[in-house]
Amino acid sequence: MGFLLPSHINSSSASPLRSYSSSPAIVRGRGGQRSPREIIDRSKKSSSMTLGGSAGSGIVVPRNFRLLEELERGEKGIGDGTVSYGMDDGDDIYMRSWTGTIIGPLNTVHEGRIYQLKLFCDKDYPDKPPSVRFHSRINMTCVNPDTGVVDTRKFLVLGNWQRDYTMEYILTQLKKEMAASHNRKLVQPPEGTYF
Repeated sequence: MGFLLPSHINSSSASPLRSYSSSPAIVRGRGGQRSPREIIDRSKKSSSMTLGGSAGSGIVVPRNFRLLEELERGEKGIGDGTVSYGMDDGDDIYMRSWTGTIIGPLNTVHEGRIYQLKLFCDKDYPDKPPSVRFHSRINMTCVNPDTGVVDTRKFLVLGNWQRDYTMEYILTQLKKEMAASHNRKLVQPPEGTYF
């Protein structure tokens, strides 16, 4: 048995409200299911999607729509290309496991290094933050030196999580944290080592 997904999503810059057409796309269960990529491709034929809505709009974007929006944005590329992310498994209809990449900021010990991270969006995302763990070894004050887990008490983006924060925002803020005075000159593990 499948569930219904709108095939036409309109967004207007004048209003955060979205209207959905009455012609749904059916997403099937295992075997005949559509991948998240197919769902995005189908919805892009009609119009583009924008993240969230304005604060206080009263519109709550469902988890899967939100993650589809983030997937589409992550695949398009972000800013100068020094931060990126995407799904680990394109067949995971729950879109839980993601990989992020950060290229270290200029004028720091991280410059030119490529850091890989794992983000896990549980069923309560985006109401609660994803778990974030560096796969590449790194020495930062907000990262557990034994496991690579980003400490929510020391990285306030996760500690003071808001529903409109995204994986992109987490990654760009981690990159800024690398350039902070307390992290920019810390001795780093050898490049190419992993937790």
